[in-house]
Amino acid sequence: MAEFTAQIVQLEELFTGRYVIEAPSYQRVFAWTAAEAGQLLDDLIAACEENDGRGAEDYFLGAMLFIDRAGSPPERRRVWQRGGAVRALDVVDGFQRLTTLTILLCVLRDVAGGLGERRLPAAIMTGSGAARRPRLTLAAADDPFFAEHVRAEGATSRPTATPPQSPSEKRILEVRNHILLAVGELDRLQRQRLLGFLFERCCVVQVTTTGIDRAHRMFTVLNATGKPLARNDVLKAALLGDIPAAASAPARAAWQEMETRLDEDFERLFSHVHAMHGRPGSRIISGILEIAAALGGAATFICQRLHPAAMVYDDIRRARHSGSAHSVTIRTYLRYLDCHAFTDWVPPVMLWWLERGGDAERLAWFLGAIDRLALGLRILGVGGNKRTRRLGAVAAAIRSGADMRSADSPLAFVRQEQRTILHNLRDLHARNPPVAKHVLLRLSDLRAGEPLSLSLPADMTVEHVLPRKLSARSEWRTWFPDPEEREQCTEALGNLVLVTKAQNDKASNLGFARKQEIYFNTPGVPIARINEDLRARHVWTSEDIRRRDAELMRQVEVRWHFMANGVPDRFAELTAGIASAELRPA
Repeated sequence: MAEFTAQIVQLEELFTGRYVIEAPSYQRVFAWTAAEAGQLLDDLIAACEENDGRGAEDYFLGAMLFIDRAGSPPERRRVWQRGGAVRALDVVDGFQRLTTLTILLCVLRDVAGGLGERRLPAAIMTGSGAARRPRLTLAAADDPFFAEHVRAEGATSRPTATPPQSPSEKRILEVRNHILLAVGELDRLQRQRLLGFLFERCCVVQVTTTGIDRAHRMFTVLNATGKPLARNDVLKAALLGDIPAAASAPARAAWQEMETRLDEDFERLFSHVHAMHGRPGSRIISGILEIAAALGGAATFICQRLHPAAMVYDDIRRARHSGSAHSVTIRTYLRYLDCHAFTDWVPPVMLWWLERGGDAERLAWFLGAIDRLALGLRILGVGGNKRTRRLGAVAAAIRSGADMRSADSPLAFVRQEQRTILHNLRDLHARNPPVAKHVLLRLSDLRAGEPLSLSLPADMTVEHVLPRKLSARSEWRTWFPDPEEREQCTEALGNLVLVTKAQNDKASNLGFARKQEIYFNTPGVPIARINEDLRARHVWTSEDIRRRDAELMRQVEVRWHFMANGVPDRFAELTAGIASAELRPA
């Protein structure tokens, strides 16, 4: 609450108070046409007429978001005054409405002046006192045109001297002329009532904050519809704007390539770079600007750090690597990592790739270690901030040059974590079904000797061979008469198979023979290699489940070495099953 204020203010305060409002460099140009502006004007006129003589209710124009350049938002107050120091505000959300309202006020001013009526105070368009400034300033490219054709006194009534050049200038003129025509149809009393209604009854929720990061977060809350203000829009203006025009061509070309190649993922790049450099907190924009300054300025940062990171990130998200005997392993690990519902692993992988990616064998090892850590954390139930901090510690260890294989490496599991992993694997599906499915898919690939799980149907699910719910006469009760033993066996890893959702729904709590028929004889459905343990069996007993459970637990250790002291020097066992086969297309 200390980082922003939100208060209801009348338009009179915004247009005659102590504020001057500017469109920052990252603000989009004026985009409204006569359709949007005309709708706003029609709504205002209708509300004004409805309110006339009926209690004068307030009319809300929505929320507007500003950044206070003074560094701290003004205190909440019940009464505002025109006096005091001028406060310069950057408009983040509400620019289209503010511009349209400014055009409307300028038209009302000029129509009144042309008819010899009382003019609006000059302070409506400019601040008062020694430092007179425009009340609303557009971006540098549009403001001269706006001043000449709208803001200057009498401008809206004069013929257009300078033809519009840009699309935004054409829209400014289109909206101005539309409003001028509509206001011209009102009589003197209607215009006066409209002006009084605008200033006395029209309100906005003025949200004022400090810093672009806070404003960006608030914008995503306020602007639930439409195209959001992206971090890369802000950073593009801030970074490229700091580079002299004569020296900006390489940086602009690099930026264009990153935008084109990453497309919708371009925004995510900055979060990953922010984490890669170990910047704490969620202030991505200011953090990136600090990183750029520390690395020698915007041009150096864009060309020598951000652009290479973007190219690596593109390879990571596309699981792309070539030119090495380890490339298949690298691509496969990237595909497996992408199966997780989080991306905290990306920054340390980007950092390792940037600094040591020339050694494909070491890159394959590191991806194996990150794969082990990511899955281990999921089995442990570590999520959210704790997982982010753990993977952030991996990036910090890379930056410091620490031994990533040692027992105290953030890639390694301490003894208590190892014990918990073993414990949680015993009833993993009951704890976390998606993680159990991931483990079974990976073990199935180990059995197959190739990454078949990456091409299995998307609706693969985990099925309990011994069902969780049994009918009174079920054969399962004969095979598992002890309720406690039956419960333990039901949730064991050894009692789980992989089938499609349709197969799972059909198998349900049927008997063993009918389940086998569904597992192995459903036309058109691939059979996961891990299910082969059950083929040609006639019974499924507690001894069978425990034997299979022990074998699967052994294979988990072969695959990930969760119980190793430190991180294994090599992952021969981990990659043995995948190095011989190319991935199927994504």
